[in-house]
Amino acid sequence: MFKNDDQRRKARLMTRPIDLRNAFGYFGLMIGSLPPLAFVLKALLANGSGNTGLLLLIAAAGIVTGIVGFRIGRSFVPDALRYISTFSLGSRLPLWILLGFVWGAVSGAAGGLFIFLIGSIFAGILGGLVGAMTVPTMVVLHSLLREGDLIETKHFLPIAFGITLTFCGYLLGL
Repeated sequence: MFKNDDQRRKARLMTRPIDLRNAFGYFGLMIGSLPPLAFVLKALLANGSGNTGLLLLIAAAGIVTGIVGFRIGRSFVPDALRYISTFSLGSRLPLWILLGFVWGAVSGAAGGLFIFLIGSIFAGILGGLVGAMTVPTMVVLHSLLREGDLIETKHFLPIAFGITLTFCGYLLGL
């Protein structure tokens, strides 16, 4: 967990540390649920009331996508990141992109089941693209600020929300 005594000392000084599993779990929850909800918000603002039933299905899909993203982020992503860290630096970026794509595609496809099979395929592709774009950024910033497998909450939250809300702003056209 810690490479040296200095990392161990810095980790002990943290007031609210988050371990690797929880950090990527919460990131999966944020990046899985907020972009679909931003899409619903955009549709509501553009069309007024619009097709409320479809928008509720998309909102439900966003919630499921966030939950699946949380579970995958806690269960599989930390071990995958530890494995990827054994590769050379030049190989890590494509592997992080692939990890993000798979994580996003599985989460998106699970959420898209609310919109039948076509929605699952479409949401899986979109989720994969979202993951491929956001996960490498999160991994790099998390790696720069962590001590061992721990990151301070005051560092994690701005990173995770910054990445997620920047993507949502891009989706909304802001």
